[in-house]
Amino acid sequence: MTKKYLRLNFMVKPAALFAMTLLQPSLAIAEDFFISTQADFDRYRQATFAPGDQILFERKRTFDGMFAPNVVGTSARPIKISTFGRGKSPRIDNNGVNHPHPTRSGTTVSAGVFLFNPEYVTVSNLEITNTNGGNQDGEDLFGILVLSEDTGKRHQQIIIDNNYVHDVNGNVAGKGRGGIHVIGRSPTGSQSSSYNDLRIINNRVENIGGVGIATDLPDVVRAQEFTGNGIRPNAATNVYVARNSVKNTGRNSYIIRDSEDPLIEYNLSGYSSLYDKGHSFFNFNTIGAVFQYNEAYGNTGPADESDRGGFDADFNAIDTTFQYNYSHSNNYFAGIMKRPNDDVTIRYNISVNELFGAYFFGFENNTELTDLKIYNNTHYLDATIDSPVLIVRDRTPHETTFNNNIFYSEDSGIPGADTDDGVNVTFNTNAYFQWTPPSSERNALTSNPQLFSPGAEPYDVDMEFGRDALNGYRLAANSPYGDSGVTVSNNGGEDFWGVSLSGRSVGASQYNSNQQLSPDVSVLTNSFMPNSLNVVAASTNTSKIGGDDAEVSLSQTFQVDSTFNLNTIYLGYEYDGNSDPDHSLVNVEIFEVADASAPELIQGTSILTLNGVTVPQQQSGLAAIELDSSVTLEETSGSNGYALRITNGRNPGFEWLRTGLTSASVYSGGQAYEDGIEKSSGERDFVLGLE
Repeated sequence: MTKKYLRLNFMVKPAALFAMTLLQPSLAIAEDFFISTQADFDRYRQATFAPGDQILFERKRTFDGMFAPNVVGTSARPIKISTFGRGKSPRIDNNGVNHPHPTRSGTTVSAGVFLFNPEYVTVSNLEITNTNGGNQDGEDLFGILVLSEDTGKRHQQIIIDNNYVHDVNGNVAGKGRGGIHVIGRSPTGSQSSSYNDLRIINNRVENIGGVGIATDLPDVVRAQEFTGNGIRPNAATNVYVARNSVKNTGRNSYIIRDSEDPLIEYNLSGYSSLYDKGHSFFNFNTIGAVFQYNEAYGNTGPADESDRGGFDADFNAIDTTFQYNYSHSNNYFAGIMKRPNDDVTIRYNISVNELFGAYFFGFENNTELTDLKIYNNTHYLDATIDSPVLIVRDRTPHETTFNNNIFYSEDSGIPGADTDDGVNVTFNTNAYFQWTPPSSERNALTSNPQLFSPGAEPYDVDMEFGRDALNGYRLAANSPYGDSGVTVSNNGGEDFWGVSLSGRSVGASQYNSNQQLSPDVSVLTNSFMPNSLNVVAASTNTSKIGGDDAEVSLSQTFQVDSTFNLNTIYLGYEYDGNSDPDHSLVNVEIFEVADASAPELIQGTSILTLNGVTVPQQQSGLAAIELDSSVTLEETSGSNGYALRITNGRNPGFEWLRTGLTSASVYSGGQAYEDGIEKSSGERDFVLGLE
């Protein structure tokens, strides 16, 4: 089953802050600290803060140096490092400078924000850089570094949320440096350090030397060597990495190591491993890792170079799952390592236009991989891909079962030189269109699978709400393979689009003979707009927005780069069994705003008003509000823009409470929740879109 974690946003309410009364760097009671000048920054950069303290950087300010506070909060009184004021996020520039390490003489650290042995702390809404202007490969520079050493415990609740980390000496490789890294270790070998409740969410990481986002706890026993009961003693627990965008890295985008049941979802990787080979997403020494609803593209290099897939099930791991991901324009889709690696599942993924083919098996001379299941994936290669290979670089599969996959080539695909030489490898009931099946295939399906409308390769897809952009890779109503596959037990229960599974479909979609699809729908959400629309985040910080209570309205500002004819508004949402099954009425407005990035929405000229629109509840997907005639949105310039707002059309009706009941925006990161918690007792989560 798909794992679900609650998503919590921690936001600061500037109006409620108390004046700072103590100026000593070590405090015994909770206070709020405002950092507006470089002198403020220097005063508090290494200060010790008390549980409940808030350290708030003024927006539109820039600070030089490394911010390395001593922050140990409690579960009841966490410490928050965030912002106050309006405008652009405050920026911390460490400029590649090394600073003394707090515990080991002679060792230095270089990071924009450095947290040493922290607990119960949130870092949010900051812009961070750390470059000395060169491309040196000899220094380990970080944007945000969390480090715990020799504490002998799991450090609790570290949240890295909605930061922009960029330009960390980008033209270098190496795995021990990069954007956001969380590390636990024991230099003395006596007391290992780890983490529980680690959340790296909603961050943008770009132009990074090394790895974009990574965890590393080298003292954790290898998964296959653990003989005890329960959780490995030093492994990280409750690790959640979600809704991050990582682009242009010297090495990998995401490495999740040394943890139990980590969940990595709704993340984006673009153009990773620019200066050395490495898969975009991979895990190492994990048990129960799940990677789902992620997108990876642009990981390319020479044809004879390994480790350039979108995804990789690395070794020393048990029970790894890659499902519902979208990979395209990498050297290949997925790598699987043949060093100790047990119980790997790769299912219901879509792979488009990988330059050389589908799968890569690492460590050719090893045979310690067991129980690899690859089923119901859809691979599509257009005519620009010459002779794609099912198993690339003449590698030999091992202990693997292939079922119900589609291999579709517009050119002529081949199996690979050693594809049939594996030990305990089964190909049974896979579809090969213009692709030569392996000779060991037991039941080759060679007819055209009749995908609905293949060929599109969208970039930066909203993998949470916008997977309909990939509708073309569903099975069409005339597909011959709607019930031709083999039965797979424990198959996760849903297809790539979240449709409940029934029957024995081939490929990544559940077959529906009556399904009406629109493969060209553009669902525009959050930062994932096409070139014609540019979203500008508007964070409303008052309880009244243009006369409407923020509890009953949902708004998103946007700008238009060229004239845009609006025909359809989408309301996408999900609900659980406690939701009201009745239809609900909403009012829809689009109006001009003078400043699309202002923290408060001030309504200008109305462009569109719809009252009493009926929107049915549905299990998942999109409800479309189609306009009787198109509405022209003229090109905007400067700060000018538009706002799309939905309010209740009746009482009672839809209601959106501010997350955490603060005065911050009701619209954060692409979704809003009725009660601030996703889908737990009747709440619906929503997303707005335009076409």
